[in-house]
Amino acid sequence: MGFKTIIKLMDIKTLVAGLVPVILGSVYSKYAFGKLNALYVILLAIAMILIQSATNMINDYFDYKRGADSNKSGDEKALVSGEITSKQVLFIIILYQFIALMIGLFLASQTSYYILLVAVIGGLISILYAFGPLPISYTPFGEIISGVTMGIGITTTVIYIQSGIFNINTILVAVPTVLFISTILLTNNLSDIEEDSEAGRKTLPIMIGKKNANKLWVFNIIMLLVLTVCLVLMSIYPIVVLLPVILIYPYKSIRSFLSYEKSSKTKGRSMGLIGQVGLKYHLAVVIGLIIAIIM
Repeated sequence: MGFKTIIKLMDIKTLVAGLVPVILGSVYSKYAFGKLNALYVILLAIAMILIQSATNMINDYFDYKRGADSNKSGDEKALVSGEITSKQVLFIIILYQFIALMIGLFLASQTSYYILLVAVIGGLISILYAFGPLPISYTPFGEIISGVTMGIGITTTVIYIQSGIFNINTILVAVPTVLFISTILLTNNLSDIEEDSEAGRKTLPIMIGKKNANKLWVFNIIMLLVLTVCLVLMSIYPIVVLLPVILIYPYKSIRSFLSYEKSSKTKGRSMGLIGQVGLKYHLAVVIGLIIAIIM
């Protein structure tokens, strides 16, 4: 079990889904409430990387046990290639979750033990995503549940940890992130549509078809811009946010996404593309908020 194997298990191309809510929530807390603790940002980022990685491993572990990954490449799945044993994966999952729990306990002791309840609920959802008689990953609801859990759940909790405030604005500010995280899973499921169908999954792309899944992807990306304008009009975001969003937003990503056939062979390209969209969009928003803070 080497470093490359652990990186493959962590599925680092998905880790942006855990980091984005931490950065956005922390910077928004500074803009809206004047509060930001740099140590909390670092600890939250580490915890989210560990939790997201553990969730990916839990999903891979149970898929491997069910034989759902038997037709996937060893270049993508470390368990399939035999680079690591299932017992070793379980050990890493427990280790990552334990470290994240210790970080959570420390943050709770410094802020509020309310966040432990959020952590427990999030942990249960991550297990139910891959485990049980009908795992969430086998249903069309994965995109919605993962988007809401990570987008709203993490973002609002980060803002609460930083500022002690939870209100309708802290929920609404997380809505574009919900859409982004949902689209990460949509991209993943769209790439795996043939393999998932053979494994008996009923994911959203399988239920609505490839053509409609592609349209939904494009719709979601456009809606990021629309929602940003709405947040500005509602005075949740300062108007200055629109400038970097308009300048940095990856418009070419839509054309690039529609230029090739989605499959497991192009999964790396697709996941890289949605990761780029999310990073550039949230970077633009964060830059706008920082400009507003300075001004």
